[in-house]
Amino acid sequence: MISEELVALASTAILARLSERSPPVALVGLEEQYKYGTTALDRRLIIRNRMNIVRQALQELEKQFQAPIDTSSTSTDTDGRKDFMVIHLNGMVQTDDRMALKEIMRQLSREGESEMGNTNTTFSDSLPSLLSFLKEGTRAQYPIIFILDEFDLFAQHTKQSLLYNLFDVAQSAEWPIAVIGLTCRLDALELLEKRVKSRFSHRHYYTYPPGTYHDYAEICQNALLLSSSDLESEDIMQVDGLEEQKTMYLKEFNRRVKALFEDGGFSKVVQRIFDLMKDVRGFYRLCFGPVAELCQSNPYLQPSQFYESGLQQRVDNKTELLKGISLLELSLLIAIKHLVERETITFNFEMVYDEYKEFMDMAVVRGSSTHTLGGSSESVSLRLYKKGVALKAFEHLVEAELLRPTDTVGKGPKEYRMMRVMLDSSQISDVVLKHRDCPTVVARWASRR
Repeated sequence: MISEELVALASTAILARLSERSPPVALVGLEEQYKYGTTALDRRLIIRNRMNIVRQALQELEKQFQAPIDTSSTSTDTDGRKDFMVIHLNGMVQTDDRMALKEIMRQLSREGESEMGNTNTTFSDSLPSLLSFLKEGTRAQYPIIFILDEFDLFAQHTKQSLLYNLFDVAQSAEWPIAVIGLTCRLDALELLEKRVKSRFSHRHYYTYPPGTYHDYAEICQNALLLSSSDLESEDIMQVDGLEEQKTMYLKEFNRRVKALFEDGGFSKVVQRIFDLMKDVRGFYRLCFGPVAELCQSNPYLQPSQFYESGLQQRVDNKTELLKGISLLELSLLIAIKHLVERETITFNFEMVYDEYKEFMDMAVVRGSSTHTLGGSSESVSLRLYKKGVALKAFEHLVEAELLRPTDTVGKGPKEYRMMRVMLDSSQISDVVLKHRDCPTVVARWASRR
């Protein structure tokens, strides 16, 4: 029996990599970019020169490229002197220049380089203090590297004051500073104002998603493999005999992960994700459920867990949303489906109701004749709702954003506003099949072309 503490440590370590809280085990397919980036930083910062770089990276490989400098906020050499310090900012967290400046001062204060972190001053008061602090440095001081995640969001800040001053300090200050921007937008540089571009070194380079399935599978496999450091804990070190169990569990776990990628069914799942998006985060989302389910009674990853997780992720959210709709709303969607199949892309309520009424009239006539001959009375039990009631059901579909107005400003009566359906025909057919109380005659109407 595997110790519960070992399984918990394994699950925590893997989840940290899947959620990108910890760097990847190894770089795959980024050797050239890694060499270029580290060479540029070494050349500019180790000799105490100044530079600024904007690196345009695809989001799925961003964490891999950051791995060499993201292991800690500072780096020290053997004699205890700091090599460099890293200031992390994120455009989705620091949504304006004031918040970004406050975060810079907080991180500087945490490293003991400044006492400005606890001040509650305004942006106009704090910015000059920070700039003077950086400009008063000397070349003998260790470099500061600013990493700006979601760089395009910083470029959308009013006046771009933070970017302008960071680039300006990087060029003019005695303190060696590097500014690295990370973004998925290829047009991020076009968002910069002219005065900001004048302070920018115009160095940028690109990283790309895995080009081959072999590289993609290797990245995915590395995220699930365990290392001895993943299972290290003070509690485990104090338990006799647990060290040997840790070695056995580590070998068996990694062996099963490698066997997992050799499994034909599992390989098809990974191949499908690669063909659709080439984004490793797509595979990471698939792994969250199976990894979180690791426990003492189930300490290893099983292929069946990934199959179930894959099925859950392929569920159509819109189809699931429509499971509980009324029969009237379902009938209106089927009427819309027939209009669209006749290449009527835009429609209004009156057109939909006429289609619905035409079907109901035919269903009632056929049902009456069948009932006379002694057949089923299912069609006779169908009810033709009045136009006012049907309009309420139609508005409910609009509120659920399954129907969208073609014009932003509503003009004229709402019965005549032109709409466009946000579902395709196959999704509406799936809703009919999954509806519990759908009569057979309505299902046949939906399948008719």
